[in-house]
Amino acid sequence: METVLFANIKKLYDNELYSCVIPTASLLSTLLQNDRTIATPELEYQLLLYSGNSYYQERRYFRLAAKQLDAALLLRKAMVRCKNVHLPSIESTYNHFSEVETRYRLAICYREMGEQNLATAALQAVPQKARTPKINMMLANFLHYSRSANTSEAVLSYKDVLRECPLALDAIEELLKLGVDGIEVNSLIVNASCVPKNIEWLSNWIKAHAQMFGRKHLEASKTFQSINENTKFHQNEQLLTLIGKCLYYHGSFPQAQHYLETALMINPYSMDALMPLAVVYEYNQKLQELDKLTAQLTNINEFSSGHWFVLAQCFYGAGKLEKASSFTHKAISVDSRNTEAWLLRGKICLQLKRHKDAISFFRAAQCLANYRFEVYKGLFHCYVGLRRLKEAQTMCALAVRYFRNSPRSYVMFARTLFHSTNPLAKKSAKKFVSKALEIDEHYAPAVALMAEVCQAEGETQQAIAMLKKQVVSYPHHKLFTMLGDILSSEKDLNGALEYYTIALSMEPQYHRAVDGVNALGQASRSSAKDSDAINNSMAQDEEWPIECDEPSMEGVELSSPAIAHDADGESDTFSDPFWQDVDAELVT
Repeated sequence: METVLFANIKKLYDNELYSCVIPTASLLSTLLQNDRTIATPELEYQLLLYSGNSYYQERRYFRLAAKQLDAALLLRKAMVRCKNVHLPSIESTYNHFSEVETRYRLAICYREMGEQNLATAALQAVPQKARTPKINMMLANFLHYSRSANTSEAVLSYKDVLRECPLALDAIEELLKLGVDGIEVNSLIVNASCVPKNIEWLSNWIKAHAQMFGRKHLEASKTFQSINENTKFHQNEQLLTLIGKCLYYHGSFPQAQHYLETALMINPYSMDALMPLAVVYEYNQKLQELDKLTAQLTNINEFSSGHWFVLAQCFYGAGKLEKASSFTHKAISVDSRNTEAWLLRGKICLQLKRHKDAISFFRAAQCLANYRFEVYKGLFHCYVGLRRLKEAQTMCALAVRYFRNSPRSYVMFARTLFHSTNPLAKKSAKKFVSKALEIDEHYAPAVALMAEVCQAEGETQQAIAMLKKQVVSYPHHKLFTMLGDILSSEKDLNGALEYYTIALSMEPQYHRAVDGVNALGQASRSSAKDSDAINNSMAQDEEWPIECDEPSMEGVELSSPAIAHDADGESDTFSDPFWQDVDAELVT
């Protein structure tokens, strides 16, 4: 009977009827347990392999598959000790019956069960010389992203992948992410024994990723653009996505939107383009476009971590923070390496003033992507909210030092100095805003802050001219409202009404523009004295840290001035040595 059952199990397996193998293998297993006289090691070993691999192929029974495959490996060890002569012929039946492949599948089962340490141990048990590129790649990922990350071993495993597969682009990216020099990575590929011909573009590909992970996002976008324009990879979906992501990381959201939309038109299912595009739509206040993205997510059975994130981003843009938080949790539970989900969860906690929770989420994002500006900005605001001024200072300084080529870091630093009670620090703010405008003269938050600085220094006409120039090329409802406020304070009520009206045509619910129009109505019916009082009231009602890149973070940005009244008696945001040291670095 056992012979008939075994022959049928093999036939079912050969015909890929894995769901049928499972109950039949169970019957044979019981038969062998009840009659040990017919239970040879060879028969039991093959039965475990057929059963374990059938569970594995069914993709629903990873725990059962792991149990069977682990038992097979234990039995194999006993057979090796006894020098069983049938072992080589059994393992040659199918390629995946070998010990290496069995350990690889066992590692996948443990990974799917969330047992990453067991998965790592299963792969490390494979002798170094027997490790294939896929073993090395998976092992490197486990070592890289585990809680007790072993980056040195991860680097060695990624390098082993590239020695045999020089075009393993994921391995290249991970090495660069771990801080391995781009020149070293390039030489490793050039010296590989099986390096393909005509890969001149690859050195630029490596250079661009090194720039991206080295926080030089604008330079990286230009390098990727050169590959797009000067090679036959023109309009490749992956290249367009990389250009868009680099511009998004840099803070150039309108340009990022263009490239990410184009990439998504080529491949509507690309999560690499879909997730950052959802964030960019929210930054650019394209909430209708964001709704259209979510409307395409219809089949919940196919939802990946990226799909849950897009839903979360949509609810976040609509101000439904609890639902957004729930969906970010789902996104992270599906893929704990979803950086966008960690960042969004941190931003949600900031909005809810759960600063300690936000810190843990931003720190998790930092472990995955320390090249993202949003990490340092988020941590800065967390420490501001907790009035932990020294840590806030550190984050602000790190942002400037790490992102020397980004206007975002200079604007964040300058805004905090501008709200300082120290007159020297306040004066130094203008230098940092000027640096941001040197990098990008149309960066909206820098333009808005410079207008605010000019207005504070009595250079009102310069502020008006700067804002008018900006809105011609890059119209934004906040900038139009700011113009309306300034003109209102200058008694140009008709001009103020014009700009408030434009702002409301772009964003009908924008409260500041609505308040401005109402104030103009009161001013027209009031005496000059009353009009002055109204304008002064509006000016004091809300500071102008206009964050066009993060409109939903406006409330958090306003917390900066508050730290001048710290309970410990610190009267200033920054100590003199701190901000002067950073100031001096601009000269060096």
